[in-house]
Amino acid sequence: MASQAQVPAPALVAFASVGYLALLVAGLGFGSLIIDDDVITTSGVGLISAYVAAGISILAFAGFLIGPARHARPSFWLAGSTALGTAATHALALGVAALVSTGDLGVVGGVLSEILVGWVSPLIFGAALIASWAAIALRRTVASRPRWPWEDE
Repeated sequence: MASQAQVPAPALVAFASVGYLALLVAGLGFGSLIIDDDVITTSGVGLISAYVAAGISILAFAGFLIGPARHARPSFWLAGSTALGTAATHALALGVAALVSTGDLGVVGGVLSEILVGWVSPLIFGAALIASWAAIALRRTVASRPRWPWEDE
């Protein structure tokens, strides 16, 4: 259980999830800008499927991070498992969303091979790794607010 001086676990997970969302949007945006192509180029897969998968991955990130956030000094290795689970959940959610929207298993295979072999899944893994590592680092720190020397008098 977290001590009274630490950020409460739900607040920590909420802030880390917002950080993950920011890294996800920025990473996918810059990646798309750099390669000068859409994030998902498989025909038949629309924006709704991508948005649903991203939203589910944010919820999965929060779900995977809540366990480590409740410990006073969680291991940094848990950031890796959080990131791996988040990236896998994103791929699964995108596959299911593509299947629901198109009904074609060929499209599902195409979009999954595109994101798993390409740059999208590694970027999602990296964004989740950075955000979960930052949350675990914040949980592990024992620092307090800055104080001037005369405040102790």
